[in-house]
Amino acid sequence: MTTGQTNPPTIPSPLAVPSSLRGLQTALTSPDPAALSRLQHPQPDDSSSAVLILLSDGPDPSVLFTVRARNLRHHSGQISFPGGHAEAYDDNLVDTALREAREEVGLDRAEVNILGTLPSAEIPVSHFVVAPVVGWWRPDNSLVASPSEVASIQRWPVSKLADPSHRVSAQLRPDSIIGPAWQFDDLFLWGFTGLLTDILLRLGGWEKPWQHDRVVPVPQRFRSDVFDPDAP
Repeated sequence: MTTGQTNPPTIPSPLAVPSSLRGLQTALTSPDPAALSRLQHPQPDDSSSAVLILLSDGPDPSVLFTVRARNLRHHSGQISFPGGHAEAYDDNLVDTALREAREEVGLDRAEVNILGTLPSAEIPVSHFVVAPVVGWWRPDNSLVASPSEVASIQRWPVSKLADPSHRVSAQLRPDSIIGPAWQFDDLFLWGFTGLLTDILLRLGGWEKPWQHDRVVPVPQRFRSDVFDPDAP
C-alpha cells in the first residue's frame, strides 16, 4: 500500500446511526478547527499507523480503551485506543485500524460501523503519524484482550469522561507542555489518547466546563519511559 493513503470510508446514512452519535457524525464531516488546534499535523501527510475510536450505540455511548501491555516497545503500560502500524496487505488506514482492533481485543470488523475520520496527527514522543478512525458498534459480544499486547480493556461512558471531577491537566515534567488527562481510580489517561478523547468530547457535544489549572504529574507507571526493552 502507499503509506498514508486513506480511501474514503463508507459513511452510513444518518438514519442508520444511533441518535446519540449523529451530532458526532455531523461534526466529523467538517471538524471545528479550534477543536483540532492542538494536533500536530505532518506535512506532507505520511500516515503509517491508525487507531480506532470506538463508541457503543447506547444513549450514553461508551468509548473503548486498552491498557497497553508492559512488554511493548512503545508507550508500554499507557492507556490507548486499539491501533498500530499499517501493513502492506491493508487496503487503507481504516482497514489498519479494524485489523489492529481484531488482533488486540478480538473485535469482529463486521460489527463496526465507520462514522468518519479525523485528520492524521504526529505523536510528539514517538513521531508516529497516526490516522484516527471513528466508529460505533452494538456491544453484543465479549471482547478478549490479547495478553501480548493488552493488559486490560476499559470502556468508559461519555458522561463519565465529561464529568469534571475526573478531568485534570497532565504534566510530564516541570518544563513540559500540559495536556488534557483523566483520573479513574488508579488509572491515568493522558498523552495523545487524552488529546483525541478531548477532541471527541468537543465534537460530540459532550464536553462540560472543567478546571484546566488542576495540574497533576503523570504517575510513573503511565510514563513512556517506565519500560525500555533495549535497556541493559
